[in-house]
Amino acid sequence: MNRVAAGENGWAGIGILACAAVFAQEAEAVLGGDLDGVQTAPDRRRVTLGSNLFVEPCNSCNYDSNDNGPAVVGPDNCLSPGTTQWIGVPFIAAATGVPKQISVPLIVRDPRNCPSREVTLSIYTDACSPTGPGTPLVSAVARLPRATCNIGVAKLTNAPTLIRGQKYWVVATTNADQSGLDANWKPSNNAQSYFNTGNGWTQSDRGTPAFLVQAIAALQSASEPEPSSQGFGGNLFVDPCTGCNYDSNSSGLEVRGPDNCTIPGQLHWTAVPFVAAKSGVPTRILAPIILHDLPICTENKVTLSLYTDNCDLGPGDPLVSGIATVPKAPCDLAVATLVSAPALQEGVKYWVVATTDENQTGLDASWYASNNAQVAGSLGDGWFQFSTGTPGFLVQ
Repeated sequence: MNRVAAGENGWAGIGILACAAVFAQEAEAVLGGDLDGVQTAPDRRRVTLGSNLFVEPCNSCNYDSNDNGPAVVGPDNCLSPGTTQWIGVPFIAAATGVPKQISVPLIVRDPRNCPSREVTLSIYTDACSPTGPGTPLVSAVARLPRATCNIGVAKLTNAPTLIRGQKYWVVATTNADQSGLDANWKPSNNAQSYFNTGNGWTQSDRGTPAFLVQAIAALQSASEPEPSSQGFGGNLFVDPCTGCNYDSNSSGLEVRGPDNCTIPGQLHWTAVPFVAAKSGVPTRILAPIILHDLPICTENKVTLSLYTDNCDLGPGDPLVSGIATVPKAPCDLAVATLVSAPALQEGVKYWVVATTDENQTGLDASWYASNNAQVAGSLGDGWFQFSTGTPGFLVQ
């Protein structure tokens, strides 16, 4: 994408967009981002409407503190003075309720030279790809933390009810009073991915921004989400805009054998991590790996495996593997059946890995991204949607 570049300091671009009315509240920075009010009545409770914040075994933060993430800057920033960049990340409401706060790990990049610490956090409707965010619903100001592992929190008032199953966006923007903002929106721990071109595993540096949207709702008006259907781990869910359970608008990352047609002689393997949601023996791996439309490269088998975790080095040791047939049609999935798999342990980090063996050297395919990997940016001419490329998967 020529309008957003991933670099050492995050993704930088140019843009300015007028926002709807902002309901500015007391700005606050708290550790973790939980609601801090004392419950005053027995029929009040916390409801998570959308989130990708969680602590993983290799990182004490509930976001990926090892990756910068995209830059969110006002025009008087230090990173690229005169430019503005706003960022949005989508979610499907897990419950029906009135949102009361947005928590995000937006970290000030250079507190000494660019000390501005306020940002406007909003919830938008969805306008589908290629636009992304639609109409702003509610906004508030958050004061950003200086310390790693802290979270910026925006308290919302007069917010409309969000409806379970509908798609919304969390958006970070700046107004005239926040023109000096120079911050990075740290990625979610579930946005990590690694690739291997034959010389070991390397981490991708384009993680989806982390966030948490919470509500305090009366029991009679809040609908709790059903228990997870994602098995041991997964990020497959249907986007209302496409009807596909992965991002069919983004081709994601490559999976190739050395005899591929795209870059002959160079293999490309891909891996994505998860923290096991429960203990038990896995039986299947599902992944949206789709063949490229190339008449010469027709190999349609891929090896899908579960690996242990080696923390900052990515996948560790292989635990179990299965062979999957790679489909050609959009919205199809490659499915590998696992035999004699070891038991996975709840709370332990593992990896789903796509590789090729000596019988799959001609594979030339793409591992499509999760719908969770969608991101939007504003560079002066409205919002545009793209993907960070985190592969979609499900371990059952």
